[in-house]
Amino acid sequence: MKSRTITPSLLLIALALVVGITLLGCGMGQVPALDREELFRLSIGRAEDQIDLFQLDPSSGTHKNRLVMRDGIFFIGNGSANKIMEFSSFGDLLSLHFDPDENPRPVLLQTTAVEGRITNRRAHSYHFTRVGEVAVTSDRTLLVEDMLGEERALFDGDLRVNLNRVILRFNSRGQLIDYLGQEGIGGTPFPYVELLQVTANDDIVVISRTLTSRLVFWFSPAGSLRYTVEIPLDRLPVPQDRTVIPVLESIFPDMELPRLYLKLDYYEQAVDEETGSGIGIEKALSRVIWLDLETGRYEGYVNLPVNAQTVGGHSVFERRRIEFMYQMVGTAPGQHLFFLSREDNDQTQLLIMRTDGRVVRRRNLSIEDSELITKSFHVSDTGVLSALLGFEDHARLVWWRSDRFIGEQRR
Repeated sequence: MKSRTITPSLLLIALALVVGITLLGCGMGQVPALDREELFRLSIGRAEDQIDLFQLDPSSGTHKNRLVMRDGIFFIGNGSANKIMEFSSFGDLLSLHFDPDENPRPVLLQTTAVEGRITNRRAHSYHFTRVGEVAVTSDRTLLVEDMLGEERALFDGDLRVNLNRVILRFNSRGQLIDYLGQEGIGGTPFPYVELLQVTANDDIVVISRTLTSRLVFWFSPAGSLRYTVEIPLDRLPVPQDRTVIPVLESIFPDMELPRLYLKLDYYEQAVDEETGSGIGIEKALSRVIWLDLETGRYEGYVNLPVNAQTVGGHSVFERRRIEFMYQMVGTAPGQHLFFLSREDNDQTQLLIMRTDGRVVRRRNLSIEDSELITKSFHVSDTGVLSALLGFEDHARLVWWRSDRFIGEQRR
C-alpha cells in the first residue's frame, strides 16, 4: 500500500476548504426565523365557509385562489367555486359573494333582509363567470376580476388576444356598483389580468398580460384612468456593460408613488474556463427597476443579493453550491420591496429591501411546500405578509408580522 505525505501547506489548504464550505453551508442557518401565526383553517367543500381547491373540469381552464388582507380582515377569492369569502382573523365568516348556480344556498349567512333584524353578516348572490384576482379598498369596496362570456368578448388583432376580463366593483353592502375596463368605468375589457392591486391611496392598478407585452392601467379611487403604459417584452431595460437576456418575472406598483417596479432576471452565456466554449445559459443577476409614470422613464434600479447555499453530502466533495431565486411578492409603504426565496427542507427566506439598496430584514419562514397543492401570498398596505396555504384536506390562513420591520424603518 502506498502512503501519501500531507505537507503543512496542503493541510492548511484542506482545512481552509473545509472551514470555508462549512461556513458557507451554515451561513444561511444564521438567518433568524420569523414566527408564523396560524389564524384559522378551512375545510374542503362547497359550503359557504369552505374552500374548493380541486378543479374537476380541466377543460374549464385554471382557476385562481387569491388572498387579500386589509385591517385584519381576510378576503378569499375561490375561483373553483366562483365565490369570495370574508373572514375575521378568528375565522368567523362575515360575508359572502357567491354564484348561486355553483354553490349551495347559504345557511350561516342571510341572503335577504329580515324585518326587525340588523346584521352585517350577509350573503350576496351574483352570476360570476370565473372569479380571478381580488382587491379591497379602504372603504371596503370589493374589486373582483371576472371573465365575460364569449358573446361579450372582443378580439384585439394588434395584440392578438381576447379582451374578456373586467373588474367588478361591489360596495360594502354587497351591491354591484359598476365595472372597470381599459378606459375606466364601463370601458373596453382587459386581456388576461395578471395582477389587481389597491395602493395605500386607494388607487386601483390592473396589470394585464399579452404574448408580447405587459399592459398597465392605473385608476383613481373613483375609477378614472390616470396612467396607462405598455411594456414590450422585447425592449426590457438591460445593463449597458453586459450581454444578457432579460426575463420579466413580475410587476408591482409602489404603495404611495406613481411608480412601477419591474423584477427582472438576467441570463448570459456560460463559458467553459478551459476551452472557452459556450456550455449553456446561466443566471447573471436579478434586479428591480422602477418606472416613473409621471416622466415615463426608468428612473433607477437595485440589484438583489444572491441567496446561495451549499447543500448535500457529509463530505467536502459531496456538497454543491445552489442559488435559490427570489420571487417578488409585493410592496409596502416607504419604498419597501418584499421577496420570497423557496429553499430546501420546507424553508423559505423572506427578504425585505428598500430601493436605496438597504436590506431591511432577512428572515426564515416555515412553509410546507412539499405538502401544498396551492398557495397565495399577500403583502398588506401596512407590510403584513399573509398566506393562504392549501393542502389536500384543508387550507390554512397564516401571517407573519413583518409590518414591525416596516414600522421600525419609518420612525
